[in-house]
Amino acid sequence: MFVFTNIEDGEEVYQRCVLVSGMIVACPDEGFVQVTTRSDSDTTLFPDQRWPLVKGHFKALLMLTPGTNRITLRSSHGAAVASTISLRYVPLLQTPPLHLAVLVANDSPLLIDCPPCKYGGLSTTHSSLDAALAKFRLTAYMWQALTAEEFRSQGLGRRSFRLEEEYGLPDTLSSTFSPTATSGAAAPPFSLSPAKIHLIHAPHTVAYLRDAQRAQQNPNGCRRDELHTIFSTALRAHGAPFTTAARPVVAGLLLDAAYAPDQSMLLGHAALGAHDPAGLSLGIFGSHLTYAWPRFLEEVPLCLSDATPPGDTVCNDNGECTTCWRACAVGQGAFLHEVGHAFGAPHSSGIMMRGYSPDWVKVFLPTEEAGRGEEHDCHWDLSDLLRFKALGQFKVPGDREVDGAMPAFEIIEEGEEGEGDAGGVKVLCEGGLGMVLLNGTAEDGVSVRAPVKEVKLGLKALEERFQRGRPLELVAVGMNGKQRKTDVWKLLSSKAWVHVPGTKIRLLKKCAGEEKPDGEEYTWAVMLKKRGRDGKLVTASKIDVRVGCGFDGAVVHYRDGKTVPCGLWQHRGHDDETHGMGGHQAKKIYLRKDSEVVRVAVNTAGGWGLAGMRLWLADGRAMGALNKSSSSDKEDIKILTAEPGHGIIGFYGATGLGGMCHRFGIVTAPKDVDLPGSVYDMEELRNDVEVHRKRKNGSKDQGRKRQKMELESETEEDESDSGSGDDDDDYDSEVDDEAMMDE
Repeated sequence: MFVFTNIEDGEEVYQRCVLVSGMIVACPDEGFVQVTTRSDSDTTLFPDQRWPLVKGHFKALLMLTPGTNRITLRSSHGAAVASTISLRYVPLLQTPPLHLAVLVANDSPLLIDCPPCKYGGLSTTHSSLDAALAKFRLTAYMWQALTAEEFRSQGLGRRSFRLEEEYGLPDTLSSTFSPTATSGAAAPPFSLSPAKIHLIHAPHTVAYLRDAQRAQQNPNGCRRDELHTIFSTALRAHGAPFTTAARPVVAGLLLDAAYAPDQSMLLGHAALGAHDPAGLSLGIFGSHLTYAWPRFLEEVPLCLSDATPPGDTVCNDNGECTTCWRACAVGQGAFLHEVGHAFGAPHSSGIMMRGYSPDWVKVFLPTEEAGRGEEHDCHWDLSDLLRFKALGQFKVPGDREVDGAMPAFEIIEEGEEGEGDAGGVKVLCEGGLGMVLLNGTAEDGVSVRAPVKEVKLGLKALEERFQRGRPLELVAVGMNGKQRKTDVWKLLSSKAWVHVPGTKIRLLKKCAGEEKPDGEEYTWAVMLKKRGRDGKLVTASKIDVRVGCGFDGAVVHYRDGKTVPCGLWQHRGHDDETHGMGGHQAKKIYLRKDSEVVRVAVNTAGGWGLAGMRLWLADGRAMGALNKSSSSDKEDIKILTAEPGHGIIGFYGATGLGGMCHRFGIVTAPKDVDLPGSVYDMEELRNDVEVHRKRKNGSKDQGRKRQKMELESETEEDESDSGSGDDDDDYDSEVDDEAMMDE
């Protein structure tokens, strides 16, 4: 008895090529399944096919004809083991198709690379233009079937792009239709509409296209992206259907790509794809692996299992084409990767991260793992499928318009959701959330099968699951395919408070300056106490305010001789690690053990960052420079003080990767509360080398752009700071009355 695992009897489908899978109960391990396709009137609609059985499991590609298709499957172990299902194929001619095009040089020999092992009876069996077109056509239908199955398995309904087809063209999808078919093969008694492939004639010679400077895999090439431009220009010159106004999406094959053994270089090839929602979208790939692709449906199982080494006359692309089946997988899969770019997919996961290379075969043929919950990486990322679903090429009847708004993040303030609530993050999307990921793992309760408009991530639960200080990437994917990402800890650090885990204590924050885009700034925090090497808390002994023409930042000195910068750590090529800050107006202010910082003034008028900073102690002493000028606006000077009942315990801010401080703020705590020592262990309130290294390494793991810095240990000061070893000029007891009046 046949059991189908991915399709139902009577199902209506909208693409010509359909991948079906299932198993035969109580069937011997090996053998084959014979597939017959007929109409309701018992007319043959497509030649019979055979697909292998592995451990009783099977997969088969069906080529359908518009209308009702009666599909009968029979086991090779006996005609009595058979099953018939009915599928109704409805072509959606109103949707824009994926176009297929082949670029041909003006003096092309119309041949593709082909190793001797693929010659068969004739050297042109797999290398002629006709063979290349047949292989390209069948490959596109395989892409179509794979994509439809991916949509179905992810709960988005069976859908795929349609191919531009033309009635009356010779069909090449079965060897039965080939002019070289064995004697007596009957011509199909019905009208065919195979995928149309446009021959695009380039105004260039083969030598021009194969110039090593244009070879994408030539590390010294100076025009490695030019083949994409050449192809795009030739398509537009060809005219319809490739006009800009038509906004076509095109899969383009470079026919004259060829491997040059004497140079060990692949010429005339580029694997590139680009999406232009207002014009021509194109993904291109060379023909150098096309020899390994199947020409006919009957050749699919063989081509995907052929372990013959191709030899030295053809390209071993990326070192992955050591057998013919691997060359087939890399060629068909990498080309689909570029088509994915043409549809707007980034480098996400699965196919868009080369998941096709090892696992292409598992999509189309059953494997030894078939009975054990087979998994593989040759898939479309869910975010890509949602992105595709919003395109016209993937629309199906019954689709409703989805709100086009981007997902959004909101900070939940403490107590906002009820008594005892510690706050957190709210994820919103008016069109529905299809997926929410934290560090790449999908959150439960969010699904494309049951999208929600809002997800709440509580701070307490986040702190239990993830470590503070290391990037926590939050990705929200809307049902419209749009997505937004953020670092949760960085987002929460932008709020006006910090929750101390395990307590009810809230530290408050105030800041002056402008935020830069993610990846263009380094955020930091420095407390006026820190944990020493013996585990005891060490207080600050002085603050070095580094002001020149602008505000570089500050350096906090501690009584154990260590320093921590309010800004970037930078390796200066010496044995020690230093902050590297300049500032001709730099001054230090000594802190007695009972000293308290009570006010900070910041000049926000600097064009490249903050123009200056000055701070005051409770005893009236002040230090720093605001760099005020006669043209400065009063509004440029921001005064930061603690709320009533709070005191300043540290600073926080952000420094541009060029080294200038562009945000500076204060961290305050309740004066009537004894702060637990754990406050000074919180990574988001530290800027020592250990935390910096974690942030740096964590950022690499998340693929974030960060300035490259080599950090090994904290800075050691030679001097022993007792408050008496500094020059008198380093201390300024003047009170800046003008700045205080600006409060």
